[in-house]
Amino acid sequence: MPMRSRAYRWCTSRAWWKTCRSCSGRPCMPEPVPRVLLLEDDGLARHFVREALDGMALELLPCASLAEARRLLSAHAVALVLTDLHLPDGSGLDLLRWLQERGGDCRTVVFSGGVDDGLRQRLLAQGVWRVLRKPVSVGELIDCVEQALAQPPAGLQQERRPEAADAGAAAQYFGGDRALYEAYRGMCLKQFPIDMAEGDRAADHGDAPALYRVVHNLKSVLTLLGQERAAQLARSVESHAAQGMLPPMRAGWQQLRQQVLAYRMRHGG
Repeated sequence: MPMRSRAYRWCTSRAWWKTCRSCSGRPCMPEPVPRVLLLEDDGLARHFVREALDGMALELLPCASLAEARRLLSAHAVALVLTDLHLPDGSGLDLLRWLQERGGDCRTVVFSGGVDDGLRQRLLAQGVWRVLRKPVSVGELIDCVEQALAQPPAGLQQERRPEAADAGAAAQYFGGDRALYEAYRGMCLKQFPIDMAEGDRAADHGDAPALYRVVHNLKSVLTLLGQERAAQLARSVESHAAQGMLPPMRAGWQQLRQQVLAYRMRHGG
């Protein structure tokens, strides 16, 4: 039976010749896999986690500092964050607060030693999905990650399968011309990083008019791409920006950017 790697999902059906004629035992077309960020300053611990999760269908983003974690989280949509609490440039608690302020949809797991019952309860009350006390077994770590990824947070779920959304948008807005739709989507994928950078600057500086312009355009683009939930979120951010409501505007923007980044990832952006 073909093995599975983190970059591809392989054809594992015993009747692959009936269900997957195109692959003939080779890797099927790449499917998006969830990203997991690991924030751990100890090199041996990072190696342990990397080896433990090696056979899972995921992309691991290891980092050793808060600064690097923030950079990666600003550039990529992730489904799960595994973080230590004791770091060279701060605490994992700082990252948890930062994630809450951004309004992201990823799950968080604290992976640390010296966590007593009192701290564990406080972490769970603050929205941490699970607490793993070091040392942790390979089996416990794998079970935790599998359960965390089995049902993505609501903000990262789609109302429709990607191919259904593509077909529906092509039929509704592009006269059924799939090639025209895909050409438009290609231009959007190139433009999204520019939009994300402009939106981040506006949100960071509390520039509601600037963010209004960004999300106003994104609202139309996402509608044409068939991303109904993301378009609705853009409308909400647009409304908050128009009213100068900075806290919900910023929180909504962070949720929207996660959905846009996830869309780019699904389409190879």
